[in-house]
Amino acid sequence: MALSYVDKAVIFLLPIIVLFFFRDKTVYVSIEYIYSITIVLIPLIDVGLSTYFFYQYRNSDDHNKTVETFKNVFQRLYLVISFLGLFAILLNLFVFEYEKFIVFIVFRVLFVLVTTFLASYYRLINKPEKVVLITIVSNFISLSFLLFYFFFDYDFSLWLIFAGQILFSVFYFFKSANMVFLRKQSTVSFNKIKTILKGSVLFSWPTIIQIFLIMYITNYGKIHALTNMPIEDGVLLSLIQRFSMVIFLTHSSLLAYMVKSIYVEKNILGINKSILFKYLGLLIITMIIVMLISGIYLVYNYDLNNVQRPIFIATLIILQTFMSCVYAYLELNYGRENKNIIKLYLAIFGAVLFFSLLMFLKIDFLEKIAIAMFISTFASLLLSVAILYKRNYKLV
Repeated sequence: MALSYVDKAVIFLLPIIVLFFFRDKTVYVSIEYIYSITIVLIPLIDVGLSTYFFYQYRNSDDHNKTVETFKNVFQRLYLVISFLGLFAILLNLFVFEYEKFIVFIVFRVLFVLVTTFLASYYRLINKPEKVVLITIVSNFISLSFLLFYFFFDYDFSLWLIFAGQILFSVFYFFKSANMVFLRKQSTVSFNKIKTILKGSVLFSWPTIIQIFLIMYITNYGKIHALTNMPIEDGVLLSLIQRFSMVIFLTHSSLLAYMVKSIYVEKNILGINKSILFKYLGLLIITMIIVMLISGIYLVYNYDLNNVQRPIFIATLIILQTFMSCVYAYLELNYGRENKNIIKLYLAIFGAVLFFSLLMFLKIDFLEKIAIAMFISTFASLLLSVAILYKRNYKLV
């Protein structure tokens, strides 16, 4: 558990360290751009394999065989995606340049892809600490490079923050190639691989689309920060969203602790109010702390005569993050009912409202993003509460 908190802290702090140590705002916004592109792409590239892995494991008569089969399938998928990523890099370098950060995006995608799967794999074989060690080592390699370059006054390079991720992605590529082509460890047939991947897509497609839409909306501003807004606005948006990650990390930790109690609630239409109020109380405390930290940063870095706009935008972003976490908490009830399709409909509703607001609001891009995110999340939360009420959910 302690290692997990160290891992989250390093992941959270790395981009902030770049901003405050090297004072390069464009580089910081570029890092957040790369991270955001990756988060949006992962649900599509993963094809829901990690989620489907748990489902098949739960329904399997031979758990060990299921674990090894899925590991073999993933290693083949990873090799295919690696070759596609290499093709994208070569196309960008030698044919036409369409994305100047393509190398970092490809390796970030590969790193998140493999660590996401390994988190499921090691959890199922009761060794969850292993994937945490992988991410800690990878991020500490990057952190070491950053500190070395800072204290010896070397010029910063984007390679520094992605060094550990690139090294592990390359390592796992060769490990997968060795297992698939040289050791030929498995007799998993092509038809078996095709069946599993097809089953994964059919099982997970509502969740894939839902997560893609939510991630795209959440990261829309950072994806367009380099081209659609002044660099100061890009830093403001990216930094406040990074501070707001503390709310999301609290939400994730609370869910990991409470999810079993939520799912074993005997009344399928009952929402345990004791758990809900504890969750809301701790999340509200975290939100207040994030608001205080953000307020101190804004007052310190902006002229008092011009700080009202940043405070307004920061407030909208922090409240939107808080509401999106509560929204995700309530969505667990649809999973208990096996009505995940409702989550997809809610995500589509939120996306339509978000992009409609972007089209009709005639204000600065940053204000437009903040207001559209806030209103679409708030409306989706209200609609979700209304649906739960309509389905006769009660606090118990």
